Amino acid sequence: MKLETEDIVAHIRGWAINKIESYDSEDILKVHDQMAIVDEFYEWLEPKDVELEIVSLEEISEEEYNDYLERS
Repeated sequence: MKLETEDIVAHIRGWAINKIESYDSEDILKVHDQMAIVDEFYEWLEPKDVELEIVSLEEISEEEYNDYLERS
C-alpha cells in the first residue's frame, strides 16, 4: 500500500504531537526532549500556510550508502 504525502505528513504530525504530550507525564528532565521535538516539527504543528513544502528522500540500501562513502 502506497501512502500519499498528505497521509504521511498527518501520521508524522500525529506521532510528534503524541510524543510531546507523552513527555508531560514523565519527569521534568524530558522537557528538553519535548522542546527539541517542538522545534523540529514546529511548521507541521502550527502551519501558517495552507501548503507546506515537503521534501522526502528515498531510502537507500546499506550497499548504496557504502558506495556513496567510497566515492566521497
